[in-house]
Amino acid sequence: MQTVAVEREPIAIAAGHFHDNATQDLVVANRGSDRVSILLGRGDGTFRLPVSFGVGSSPWAVSIGYFNDDFLQDLAVANFDAGGVSVLLGRGDGTFLTAMNWPVGSGPRSVLVGDFNRDSLQDLATVNEGSHDVSILLGQGGGRFAAALRFPVGGLFPRSGALGDFNGDGIEDLATANWFTDSVSILPGYGDGTFPAALDFSVGFYPVFITVGDFNRDGRQDLVIAYEQSRAVAVHLGRGDGTFAEGMRVPLRGVARSVAVGDFNGDGREDLAVAEALLNQVTILLGKGDGTFQ
Repeated sequence: MQTVAVEREPIAIAAGHFHDNATQDLVVANRGSDRVSILLGRGDGTFRLPVSFGVGSSPWAVSIGYFNDDFLQDLAVANFDAGGVSVLLGRGDGTFLTAMNWPVGSGPRSVLVGDFNRDSLQDLATVNEGSHDVSILLGQGGGRFAAALRFPVGGLFPRSGALGDFNGDGIEDLATANWFTDSVSILPGYGDGTFPAALDFSVGFYPVFITVGDFNRDGRQDLVIAYEQSRAVAVHLGRGDGTFAEGMRVPLRGVARSVAVGDFNGDGREDLAVAEALLNQVTILLGKGDGTFQ
């Protein structure tokens, strides 16, 4: 096991290829220092000492994309206190250009990379807890973005977002987990970078994280939600028309903070990895392929 020191209050982490396509690297958003740390992998499971780059105030989330068509991975960072997104263009050697910043709504907690107007340029979406909305920044190429378009969600204090095609029309949609109102908002995309009024449905107490999978292998995208208060995750099976069945709950001992989806035992069925606070552990839930878990 290797432990690598980064900067103050690391809050989010993502894996990418910043200097070598054959070697996995890491980026860490450090909320307390207003910087991101890049840990370049050596290819043997260890990492070099981090190099840090400045972003906006209180970086809370980080995503990886290709924003200037040079086939080098770039970074998008949601800055909670600054109410903006920092974009750092990669040089391909593990370093990045000085951050460019775009304003969004108040208190962005999540940043997502998609193509919302189907022009083959990557766009950004932020989930803004303070202004109870999502911001869409349409990519213009060259690492630049148009001014943010903002669309309200139905609930209060959205904490997390996910992308998927929930109604089967081939256009990317948005889902947000609304912490204060115990709800999920679905925003079906029009395909031009805009979204209609959100469709809401009630879920469990204090949803803090949402992501997408296909847990019953029917080709329709499902939602998995982590709940803070009720110490559980729940899977809501998609009907393929933008609506979802009532959640099937899986109890946990700790407080769920985030969830990763993958096939961890190689059986062709999607599983869950849940990061649990208080107990300081990760719990693996193996999928049965019918939307339930062992």
